[in-house]
Amino acid sequence: MASSTGGDVSRSLKDVLLETLSGILSPDHNLRVSAEEQVKALEVTEEFGVHLAEFTVDHNGPLAIRQLASVLLKQYVEVHWSVHSEKFRPPETTDQAKAAIRQMLPAGLKESISKVRSSVAYAISAIAHWDWPEAWPDLFQQLMQALTSTDQNAVHGAMRVLTEFTREVTDIQMPQMAPVILPEMYKIFTRAEAYSIRTRSRAVVIFTTCANMISAMGDLDKGARALLHPFLPQFIEAFVHSLQVPDGVASDSGIKMEVLKAVTTLVKNYPKQMAPYMSSILQPVWTTLTESVTIYVRTVVNNVEEMDDPADSDGEVLGFENLVFSIFEFVHGLIETPKFRKIVRKSMDHLLYYVILYMQITEEQVHLWTNSPDQFVEDEDEDTFSYSVRISAQDLLLAGRRGIDVIIACISCTRSLTA
Repeated sequence: MASSTGGDVSRSLKDVLLETLSGILSPDHNLRVSAEEQVKALEVTEEFGVHLAEFTVDHNGPLAIRQLASVLLKQYVEVHWSVHSEKFRPPETTDQAKAAIRQMLPAGLKESISKVRSSVAYAISAIAHWDWPEAWPDLFQQLMQALTSTDQNAVHGAMRVLTEFTREVTDIQMPQMAPVILPEMYKIFTRAEAYSIRTRSRAVVIFTTCANMISAMGDLDKGARALLHPFLPQFIEAFVHSLQVPDGVASDSGIKMEVLKAVTTLVKNYPKQMAPYMSSILQPVWTTLTESVTIYVRTVVNNVEEMDDPADSDGEVLGFENLVFSIFEFVHGLIETPKFRKIVRKSMDHLLYYVILYMQITEEQVHLWTNSPDQFVEDEDEDTFSYSVRISAQDLLLAGRRGIDVIIACISCTRSLTA
């Protein structure tokens, strides 16, 4: 990388970069275009990433500059950190600059501004993909300290790092990561009095990601699955308990959705280990399915009340319908797994009754589809972008089809509904 020598020159480059970032934020079009070209020239200097990190973690700096610097830093890491990256563009960040950036960034996980904190977390996870554990051996110790602190910003930042990192973790890193991360995720998930619902949900997401990765590793190395085995009993018991907790300060449809996704992953990939726990799992899942149908009919089909959907830390609404999707996916998992297929067959009549309830249409749909059959075809197409609970229920019905027996069962259920 192009390098500068001498403290004055280095400071002048930092000043130029600050001025350039201010120009990018300018409402003046010509100034903004000129600044965007200037930042491309500065990007190849050795100190570029270092100065971006400095701006990002500077609590006294202008908020707009800090947010822009954090976004540019995230992009910089993606394309300049490692020659092995698919997005790599020369030059590669120097070892000295990498060390300086690694030293500064963890402080940004405590940032009170969520957008800055999230960008820092993403940059750390991207760096960890290449540098942990060899070049950044103390990273996980820093993350564990953040997770066990009383600073909710630090907890959120560390969880964001782990969420992103586990998605890209390599099969070489997983054996070192799983024994460290999974016990902490269990502690976070089970301590409802200490952690928010959304943080505990992220712990479940991280567990599910690890479980999927370890299962994929097991396709090539049968011994790899043993990485998860020591943690399965306690996680499964915690999942069962979580599904039984009424919605309130410690639970909502969002965390139950993530728990069901985790259980579905285990059913599909670890059927032998899951078999002893199936009876204890099925009851709360069935209860969730049957109790949710009442809420669904009132809020969606009949539209007589509003659903207060939770939202995650990024503002994304975790719709109640997503919980229903996850229940259906769980049943799909049972059907697709030979070891558990009989469970569905034994309860087919009862299951179909509730599936048909979820397939009901609204008065608005009745009028719309009656007047426009083409709209009905478009809305009900399996490739439609507007995937709905009704279509998901239909998919489940077809997945569980066993010839004429199911059709007869459907007719019987329909008669019960209309009686």
